[in-house]
Amino acid sequence: MDNNEAFPAVSTNFINKLEEVFPLRDDFDYGTSQNALVFYYGQRSVVRFLIEQNKIQNENILTKG
Repeated sequence: MDNNEAFPAVSTNFINKLEEVFPLRDDFDYGTSQNALVFYYGQRSVVRFLIEQNKIQNENILTKG
């Protein structure tokens, strides 16, 4: 992503809903397929990215305000 472009606002309510819909899991076992793991970790990667964007946006509000 181009650093000159502002990322759209990511609300805390949105993050909370994503955490509810795509929760952290640790219940995988040896029978879990690689495709299922890749799919899960892809979802969580997006959630982690949006959480980080939310933190950055909140820090910017605090430091610029």
